[in-house]
Amino acid sequence: MDIGFVWDEKKYQAVVKAHNVKFYEVVAAFDDPNGFNVPDPIEHEERWIFVGRTPWDRLLVIVFTEQDSPLNRIITAYDAEGRYQDEYYQRQRRDV
Repeated sequence: MDIGFVWDEKKYQAVVKAHNVKFYEVVAAFDDPNGFNVPDPIEHEERWIFVGRTPWDRLLVIVFTEQDSPLNRIITAYDAEGRYQDEYYQRQRRDV
């Protein structure tokens, strides 16, 4: 089953302005075989955090929710730093 992605246009424009992350980068990051999901601990609705690398060598944190399967609603995306960046590389070392 193919997974699709949707992103509210106003939220998307805000993310582009704040973080310079484009939709095609987010979609491409989900193809990273080393990427991983963790539950988003901040929100009350069921949201997920995906950390993955784009083909353009950009490591992104993507917050999303599984809206109506097979659609994922993107909430925000930004460059991974700190704990998410560390966890991404630690997971790679464990898998080697």
